[in-house]
Amino acid sequence: MNVIFEAGYGYEVAGLIYYVFFIVMTRRRDARFSQRSRILALVAAIALVGSVPFHYATFPAGVALMALLGAASLVSSFIDLRPR
Repeated sequence: MNVIFEAGYGYEVAGLIYYVFFIVMTRRRDARFSQRSRILALVAAIALVGSVPFHYATFPAGVALMALLGAASLVSSFIDLRPR
């Protein structure tokens, strides 16, 4: 089990979840997501999925960058969904 976590497959699953979130953001017509939120979700998905072949999960800076991208994407999406 440790080999799976050390390989970074958890990040790949998270990236796929972000990609599904991106698809939902672009398909729903009633949602109020900005261009910034869509781009951040797509970049976070690509970075998280790309972390597995490049082994970014083994570097603290890589983990911090992926966490920062994911958090920025979620914060931006919550800001867009906030009632005005």
